[in-house]
Amino acid sequence: MNERVKRLTEEIRKLPPEEQAELIDELVVLTYREPDPEVDAAWAEEAECRLAAIRSGQAQTIPLEEVMERLRKRFGRVE
Repeated sequence: MNERVKRLTEEIRKLPPEEQAELIDELVVLTYREPDPEVDAAWAEEAECRLAAIRSGQAQTIPLEEVMERLRKRFGRVE
């Protein structure tokens, strides 16, 4: 993360949650791009492969509670 982004992030953290959410909405609008059908197809194929791996026992899932705990430890507050 460059210094400019770090400074902006520090300022954003000072905002109330409602204003942070507003800013997120604005950033999503600013960065929106039309979906790419090739990318969508690739993700659909990847999702199918992952589901097949879970169903066959080749991959294991992690309970949501454990994932959230890991995120809290790494990033602080996670809702």
